[in-house]
Amino acid sequence: MNTSEQIKQIVKEKYSQIAERSREENASGCCGAGCGCAIVDEAVMAEDYTKLKGYVADADLGLGCGLPTEFAQIKDGDVVVDLGSGAGNDAFVARSATGPSGKVIGVDFTEKMIAKARANAEKLGFNNVEFRYGEYCTER
Repeated sequence: MNTSEQIKQIVKEKYSQIAERSREENASGCCGAGCGCAIVDEAVMAEDYTKLKGYVADADLGLGCGLPTEFAQIKDGDVVVDLGSGAGNDAFVARSATGPSGKVIGVDFTEKMIAKARANAEKLGFNNVEFRYGEYCTER
């Protein structure tokens, strides 16, 4: 049986590998197109980001299950925190909803995902979205 530290390391290694692959390569893994999660509720779990304002193709690794920003009721000027932000897909969509007066902070515990998200934000010149490394600590 794996300890929580071992499991965390396994997840980090897997997502580090995913960060380096294309959306198409990731589509067959969960929760990509091949996992069947969209069957739960097609209306809620639809994943066509391409029609959403703020969509950035380079940040879409094909890993999501649904469009959380569609239900978050994000308004102009809001501050949004995206936990498990990956390459930044949801953060960039949320950024467009917050407008220039809002801010989005993406948090991930995989260094390669943070690096990819930061590179995407820098390439696009986004100044109201940032990505930070962080992880859950079970010890108190």
